[in-house]
Amino acid sequence: MVAEWWNDVELWVSGLAFPLQFALVMVLLGPFCVVVAWAIDRAVDHASTWFGPAPGDEEPIGTGSDDDADAADERSADLVDSASR
Repeated sequence: MVAEWWNDVELWVSGLAFPLQFALVMVLLGPFCVVVAWAIDRAVDHASTWFGPAPGDEEPIGTGSDDDADAADERSADLVDSASR
């Protein structure tokens, strides 16, 4: 029964002019894809929080203290000086 209904819908859509097909897809499929993408984003966000790093793990590179930021600024200044010579 569902297969027959879907075949009828498919036949109806394929019989429409292209601009109407395009508008129908944009109105129905666009929001559906946005909702699915949002749901996937939320699921991955929750999974990454759940399976995130353990409390004793090292911090990722570039997320250290202000001293590390100062050292990085000095290194980049050295690189600029060496490139301009």
